[in-house]
Amino acid sequence: MGPSRNPVSLPTVTRQETGRQQAGQMRGAASARPRLVGWRPRTLDPSVASVRIRCLSPLATLRARGYPVELFRPDRAARYGAVVFSKAYDHRSCEAAKRLRDAGVRVALDLCDNHFYNPGGDPALTAAGVQLRRMIRQVDELIASTDALAEVLRAEAPAETPVRVVGDGVEEGAGTPGGWLGRARLAWSVRALRAFHRRAGVAPERRLVWYGIQGGAQSQHGMRDLARIRPFCERLAEDGPVSLTVISNSRRTYEEHIRPWDLPTHYAAWGAHTFDALLAEHAVAVIPITSNPFTVCKSNNRVTTALRAGLAVVADSIPSYREFADAVVLDDWEGGLRRYLGDPSARARDVDRGREIIAERWSQARVAAQWESAFDRLLG
Repeated sequence: MGPSRNPVSLPTVTRQETGRQQAGQMRGAASARPRLVGWRPRTLDPSVASVRIRCLSPLATLRARGYPVELFRPDRAARYGAVVFSKAYDHRSCEAAKRLRDAGVRVALDLCDNHFYNPGGDPALTAAGVQLRRMIRQVDELIASTDALAEVLRAEAPAETPVRVVGDGVEEGAGTPGGWLGRARLAWSVRALRAFHRRAGVAPERRLVWYGIQGGAQSQHGMRDLARIRPFCERLAEDGPVSLTVISNSRRTYEEHIRPWDLPTHYAAWGAHTFDALLAEHAVAVIPITSNPFTVCKSNNRVTTALRAGLAVVADSIPSYREFADAVVLDDWEGGLRRYLGDPSARARDVDRGREIIAERWSQARVAAQWESAFDRLLG
């Protein structure tokens, strides 16, 4: 049998009344939801710094404190009161954010880079910018890693979208590598670095190190920034042996841009379980930065990583570095390098002061408290 064709009398409902009913239902559903937060990074690869620093590490700290947060699981979507997308704004993420909001879940997007900046008009970056703007309009709140990036997001977001700032907690060590292969890689990497230092005849207090990715499409940044400090390093080498170690993800870039320097240099591939041990073999971290709208939005994580490991720091200044001005040398390459290479007590004093600042503001516990406050506000 087909459906009945007999007329049924229905009450008249206006569009305005329907809208009020739907809004009331969503508010009721939201208030009935548990306060569980789902965290969805763009990848789960722990070798990606942003994944470790802005998801996996604070998530572990929050869970240890008993805060109801977990890595996002689609099969548990109905249990979330809020979901945070961390640097995830592709088409799939955007559609997922829309579905969650339609179901009454509060949604936030966390960013730690200025992905709007595209000075060369790269088509892939242009497309990514379009998608990012679409995602911004699908969320309830935005979270930025620095004040400078927050200003960029406020210029792009709807006026009613709040923008919060949650910084990067200092990475507190990768721990012991798992398995025989990890231990073998660690032993080989450290052995190779120590052999290099012996051949070069460089004393421990005259060993420089740079670490980071080779670069990116958004702007001039990465390993090639080292070219700006080459003259200072080579002048220092005239006064006595000085070495530079590069810990990065591109031997080719190192061979092309760093190996020709007129002082001993060494390349080591970055690895989650080798990085801490390699860093500890040096005295001073160098962080040259070409200033542009991409790099000025960067967080202080490279400075805090070096200070936490006991290294003095000479760097170009960006806004997030300035709070460490009395613990590192900013914008004085020749003077800063000569001071730290020639005065171990100056290095020790500044490292101690830097660690005090980290303990006061940038420990995992301090930053986890910032995330907790951000989540509480998001949940309302």
